Amino acid sequence: MSNIDAPSRTRREADSEPSQTSVDQASLLIRQAIITGQYGPGERIKLSDLTERFGLSAMPMREALRKLEGEGLVQIEANRGATVRRVDRKFLEDLYEVRAQLEILAVGRCIERMTVDKLETIDALRLAHERAAQAGDMRQIVDANRTLHMHLFDIAGNLEARRLFQLGWELIHALRMRFGYRPNRLDVIVREHKMLMEAFTRLDRGAAEAVVRMHTYAGLEDILQALDLDRRADGSASRVS
Repeated sequence: MSNIDAPSRTRREADSEPSQTSVDQASLLIRQAIITGQYGPGERIKLSDLTERFGLSAMPMREALRKLEGEGLVQIEANRGATVRRVDRKFLEDLYEVRAQLEILAVGRCIERMTVDKLETIDALRLAHERAAQAGDMRQIVDANRTLHMHLFDIAGNLEARRLFQLGWELIHALRMRFGYRPNRLDVIVREHKMLMEAFTRLDRGAAEAVVRMHTYAGLEDILQALDLDRRADGSASRVS
């Protein structure tokens, strides 16, 4: 029996599909516009407005909105289009609660699958984050932190857990790039990573899960404090003006 390949796409079909780069760019632009308040909660986002504002075609913008729906930033309804969800305390608390449970699952599976080589790789990624924190480069800090955490999911081997955990990263990345970290938070993160590494070395599942829980909720509290301060500042500025 001969192998039958799937029909190849025509050149026109291939050209008409948005590239991943253009979709990522559109997602970044819309996400930043939502987080900075250019689109308010409950506001409808029109494709025509997006294409005019950002200079990209409708197709990557449409795909970007679907991506942001997966992140929970927008809701898409038939005959209405996309509307902005409120990124408030409740939204972030729910997001971080889910992330905590996913990462607790991941570190437990890491303990079960741990080897010396895996320990050395995790420690190298931890040290890369520590160096970024010492250098004070926010983009490198966020990227190194993301690489470390996603590697734990790679070791854990649960692809669905990894996918769900990944969904919230772009939003958290955008929030961090806007607000940064509260004073001393980076030093604490470095210590939390060391504590997690020590738990992995001892193959102590309970300790690893406790560190992840503490780490996640400390991160939530840090973002909530920054968000509250930003909104109070906006309120003060509005009253002054």
